[in-house]
Amino acid sequence: MFLRLQIENFRLFSALRAKSHRPGGALVLVDTSGRVAELNQTAQARELTPGMTMAQVLSRCSGSTVLHANPTAEKAAKRLLWKVAWQLTPQIELGEGALQGCATLELLRPDLSKLAEQVPPLLERLRRNGLPARAGLAATPEWAGFAALTAERFRLKILPTKERVQELLAHLPLAALDALNANACRILESWGIRSLADLAALPRQHLGERLGPDGLRAWDILNGTAQPVLHFSELEVDYEESFDLEEPVQDLPSLRFLIQKACGALALQLEQTGKMAHALAVDLYIEGGHMHQKLIRLPEATRRADLMERLIGNYLEQSPLTAPVCKGRIAIDPVDPLSRQAGLFESSVRNPWRLQETLDQLAGLVGCESFGAPRRLNTHRPDAYQLVPLPANPTPHLHPSPSVLKMGPPLRRFRPPLPTKVWLEQNHPAHLECSIVSGPVHDFHGPYALNGDWAEERPWAQWEWDVEIDSSGVFCLRRSDKLWHLVGAYD
Repeated sequence: MFLRLQIENFRLFSALRAKSHRPGGALVLVDTSGRVAELNQTAQARELTPGMTMAQVLSRCSGSTVLHANPTAEKAAKRLLWKVAWQLTPQIELGEGALQGCATLELLRPDLSKLAEQVPPLLERLRRNGLPARAGLAATPEWAGFAALTAERFRLKILPTKERVQELLAHLPLAALDALNANACRILESWGIRSLADLAALPRQHLGERLGPDGLRAWDILNGTAQPVLHFSELEVDYEESFDLEEPVQDLPSLRFLIQKACGALALQLEQTGKMAHALAVDLYIEGGHMHQKLIRLPEATRRADLMERLIGNYLEQSPLTAPVCKGRIAIDPVDPLSRQAGLFESSVRNPWRLQETLDQLAGLVGCESFGAPRRLNTHRPDAYQLVPLPANPTPHLHPSPSVLKMGPPLRRFRPPLPTKVWLEQNHPAHLECSIVSGPVHDFHGPYALNGDWAEERPWAQWEWDVEIDSSGVFCLRRSDKLWHLVGAYD
């Protein structure tokens, strides 16, 4: 059996995917010769036909939207079609020329009921990416093409028997068969042949004597005696999507619309190869020859298009563009899926993607220079730190490595330290009073001298004691510049 995926007006909708907004009404695609190549149903209803010049189009329908052929967009749409078809089988032939926008799949002993469930979601994916498609299943590639031609939009039509095919051919005109040129169709119509079923009922030998090899090939196609030979296509995996705009855009909704399509195509590529995205590289080319680049580390590997699009959109909201974008590129860093069992003493974030979005929003609110994780400086000075960017994976782990374990009880610091009055005996604290504790010192250890930055403009020096207050606990007491402060309490 053969399955045909067919995108209607392939070149037209490929060019339309590259637009930042989708226009309505009559749509006309113009090729390099300046003539109409394809048009949508609205344009056909206004009596526009392929081959017309632009002057003829505008004279009949002045409100038509004109699109120009975009080879880059057609290449991207062709790759997207191949990615979708690959979800069913790698035995795929991509059509060329008149069959451009078609993918023929060879299926060995297919389960028709299962196939009827698998194909509609794939057609829906093509629709979400701006490519309206139909599907047909039959015993030969040409019969599958007839089934796809007459199927409803985004639906699969199955012709399991030759009798069903003959019933369909009775409703198809001669022009539906690509093997017949216009001259052959005129000859057949002069004989009174109006449908493909009438043509299939003619004797093969007589048809070949009058129409030659084209007539024999047409008869073999209609009667299912042609031997199909598919040339399977192999496309190189590149894990990137590009868009080239005819009119530069700067508004965020238009950019997110294009990014959503690119992420959807990348998600299909990841599903096809069994990979997941670890990072996203975003390149935006803006007017003036400048390029805006950003590498986005994902909180966890994924192949979900909506999550990738959301992170890129959050970044664009925080870093507004100063000029319109004329083209862009999104690439992913693929990795193998990681399967592991969480440890007993390990905790993970319930929703790392929501946490990453919150962190991005906070960075945009307070500024990247005021947002990050505190990192201790290489000095003995207490509370000396600097802000560093947050790690790519915000998932915390509760079990520290042995190299970072510290001996002794934890200290609960008071921020800011509490001013304290201290009475000394033999240069050691004997009694203290502050806002949270007061009383005589039962026992003490110290002093511990700390100092540093001797060669700097502002050197520092301080002394600390660990003091025990009756019925209150053990505290850290500090003296600096003749001032006393209670730094914290030991657990």
